Formats: sequence, structure tokens, C-alpha cells
Amino acid sequence: MLKELIENNMILVLPNNMKENAIKEVSSLDKIYNIKFMSLKELIDSLTFTYDERSIYYLIKKYDMNYDVANIYLNNLKYAVNNVSDKTNKLTKIKNELIENNKDLKILLLDKGKYAENRICPMKKTGKCVNCNPCGILSGYGGAGTFSDGKLNFIPKLGKSDLFKYMSISDANKLIEDTETIFNKFGMDSKTYPTNIKEAEMLKEKIAKVGANLLIIKQKHLGSDKLPIYIEKFEEYLKNKGVEIKENTDVVDINEMNKEYTVEYKLKGKIIDVKAKYVVVAPGRTGAKWVQQLADKYKIPYTSQSIEIGVRVEVRKEILESITNVIYDPTIFIKTDTYNDEIRTFCTNPGGFVAKENYNGYICVNGHALKDIKSNNSNFAFISKVHLTEPVTNTREYGECIAKIANTLGDGKPIIQTLRDLRMGRRSNMDRIKKGFIEPTLKDVVAGDLALVLPHRIIKNILEGLETLDKIIPGVNNGETLLYGPEIKFFSNEIDTDNNMKLINHNIYFIGDGAGKAGNIVTAAATGLISARDILKNYKI
Repeated sequence: MLKELIENNMILVLPNNMKENAIKEVSSLDKIYNIKFMSLKELIDSLTFTYDERSIYYLIKKYDMNYDVANIYLNNLKYAVNNVSDKTNKLTKIKNELIENNKDLKILLLDKGKYAENRICPMKKTGKCVNCNPCGILSGYGGAGTFSDGKLNFIPKLGKSDLFKYMSISDANKLIEDTETIFNKFGMDSKTYPTNIKEAEMLKEKIAKVGANLLIIKQKHLGSDKLPIYIEKFEEYLKNKGVEIKENTDVVDINEMNKEYTVEYKLKGKIIDVKAKYVVVAPGRTGAKWVQQLADKYKIPYTSQSIEIGVRVEVRKEILESITNVIYDPTIFIKTDTYNDEIRTFCTNPGGFVAKENYNGYICVNGHALKDIKSNNSNFAFISKVHLTEPVTNTREYGECIAKIANTLGDGKPIIQTLRDLRMGRRSNMDRIKKGFIEPTLKDVVAGDLALVLPHRIIKNILEGLETLDKIIPGVNNGETLLYGPEIKFFSNEIDTDNNMKLINHNIYFIGDGAGKAGNIVTAAATGLISARDILKNYKI
């Protein structure tokens, strides 16, 4: 068909999925044609002016505009054409300024793991963890969030995430909206929960009547099978914008001299130095220990955080449907009778799978759900807060000790136990579990006794919490219910910074989970926006 249509000096605008085939077809012809192939996006980009946050902050600095005014200005700038009017001439002048003054901004991203498309977990084929170093699930572009369940919680304060510490309530809510807008640009959009706000409020009222509390959050579920695709889009976008990304790099140290920083990193066994005016430290949860070591070495102040310890609960998915059909991931807070401790549901996965997590050589449990493939079960974390004070304040080390004990008793595997056996004080065995009505979704486990792993206080909180939860969701306190452990949420020590995530008197920023600034995908991304905007605001034009 193309053979009949094409002529010299043509521009063919085609959808991306047709462009490659058209090029092949033309290449196979016996005549050479002078043709330019363009996607629709490439055509639009060639005719319009595209901009990013750098442009916004250029206008803020040079023309004393506020953020929203600058944004409006740039939206009008898209279609600015020379020699039309004084107004458009002014716009064109600014456009040229923006292009000229942003040429020297260079960004280098160092990642301990691999590119998103190269991150593979052997356990998918073998069913067993082979202790990859670094772990392909936890490390690599996109972080552990790439292979998480993909729940996006659009709320400024949740768990250890608290943007209200750094800005007003209205600014925090606006920042969350900005984050959602960016996610949507890359296709990270999905069905919004609660599906029915009236039903959600009725559930909250019902839960309040048994002495518990439901947190209503705007949520979207992307699925752990879809997330890598979105992350690859992020990666491709940044590369096209000129961001240099290096994989399999291990940052060793950060040194400062005369307001310039030397970042030392290891690549293929060699130590390499790179100079930078600004440094953003975003190591994720698996890099929390390294951040603490860096803080101790350079006497950077930080605040110790609590941790949460408990189990992953697995039930038949029908049991949770009455609530998960309305609220995908219900966060329910319960106060226990004996110790008056707080225990909560977390990371609910309807039709999901229990999974393993490898942290620094010890195994814990987690959960996830796929978008297209569902199991017959649902699971959720049931975790109790632990905060140590005097004489020991390092709650992370305490959690690691529990994980090591669990791994010793489980021979390097998570422990599984029925709720009935836990109540009776007896160890579970796989024969009894197989005779039950719930088939475990995680197979690489050892049947055992969680009471030998978790402190008595935690076990008591779990048993009492499930009794209360059963009044809200009948069936969760059934003897058949499966418990996997340990589930430990390590909250990284929070590095002390200003409201822009920056160390006082230094151009070093600490963001995300590993720096103790966030505990979920959305707020971690939000702390990244805070630091990026501050750099652009202060970057020398």
C-alpha cells in the first residue's frame, strides 16, 4: 500500500506501533525515497514548546512569578510564534531564554541494582530465594516499589509518612495532587477507591462501634505485574531528557569541599569519583542501614523511628470481599485489651499472594496482588507498633534480631502456622495445613510455631486484635486462618533536614523511605518533588 502512496520529500505521521513496520516496508523497496517518519507525539513536540519544572523555576527567579502564574505562562507559551504580536514576541523571547539557560543542567542517577527491564527474580522459576546480591526485588531502578502490590495511597499522612511536618495542610494536599498528575502521565491510573464514599462512611461507623478506627484514603491499585511497565516508561522519559543512569553501582561515600561534592561509587570493582553541586540521597528501604552509617560517620543528626512487628494473615478471599469491594486496602487501627497497644491492618491484597522479602540476608514476608491473575485467597499484614526508648533506642536492630531468630528456626524460610495451632500452643505441620480449606499461596515455607519467634506481647496483640477484627469482618478469626511470619516494617531512622529535605548549610538532600521521610510510593515520590523543586529554585542561572 505504501508503495503506491509515497513520494519524495514526504512526512509520514503514524502511530508508534505502525512506524517501525512502515520503515521496514519502505526499506525493502527497490528505490530510495527521501521520507521522514514521525510519530504523532514527535509531530506535536516539533510544533509546540514543551517544558518541565526547570522552566517554571527559571520564571520564578528571573521574573518574580509565583509557581501557579509561571505554570499558566508556560501553558500559553506552547504555541508562541515569532512576529505575530508584541505579546507573543515576549513569549517567544522567554521561550528562547528557557532553552538557552537550561543547557548546562546535568543529572546523574546511580542505582545499586539494574534497569527496570533487567530486574529478574529467580524465585519466580525456582520457587526458592537464591540470595541474589543485590536483590532484584529490592534494588534497581524504581526500587522495591516496582515489585510491590502497586497500591497508591493519595494522602499526605499515613503511617510514618507525614508531609504536614514540612508544609501546610493545603500545600501538602496540592503536592499529593501534583504527584498523582505525574503518575497519570505515565499511565499509572486505575479504578479509584473507595468505590462508594457513602458505603465507606457506613463501614467507618460500623468499625467505630467495636472500638476500632478505619482510615478512609483515596487509593488506586496498579498490580505488581503492571508496575515494571510503568517504571520503564519513567526510565525512558528521563533518558530522553538527557538524564544519565548507571546501573549496578554501589555508592561508597559522599565528600564535601568548598560547597562541591565528590560522590564515590563502585562499578565493576573500580572506585569512581564524580563531582556534583547538589546530591540527592534516595536509597530506599534496603539502603537504610547505609544511610545510618553515613550519618554516624559525618555526625548527621537523626531521629530513631518505631518499627512494626507481626504476621501476614491469609484467608479465603470471600471473607474480605464485603469490605475490599468498597475499600481496596482498608487500614483499620485497633487498641488491644491487655497492653493497650496499637495493632493495624496494612497492605491488604484481595485475590493476592503472600511473598518473601530478603533484607540483608534474612527473610521476612510481604504480600502483593496481580492485576490480571488472582488467587483464591486474600492476605493482609497485621502488625503492632514497637518503640524503644531507654537504654536502647535502635528499634531496627531489635527487629533484625527477631528476623534472625525466625530464620534460624525456619532454616532460612518464613514460618507458617494456623491460627488454631497458635491458640492451642502447638507447632503446625504441613499435613494439618494441607487438610484445611485454605491452600497457602507461598509454598517455600516451614510449618512451625510463631510463639517461639515473636515476643509474647506481640502474639497477645495479634490474638486479641483478630478477635476484635472478627466483629468487623466475620471469618478472619477462624481456626483455619493462616499466619506467616515474621512481617516486619523497618522504619528507617529519620535524617534531620529542613522543610525542603536538605541538610542545614549543605546542598545534600535526603528523601524517601531509606532516609525515614516516607513509607509508601506516593509520599516517597512527593519528597522527591520537594527536593527537585528546591534545587531548581536555587540552581544558578
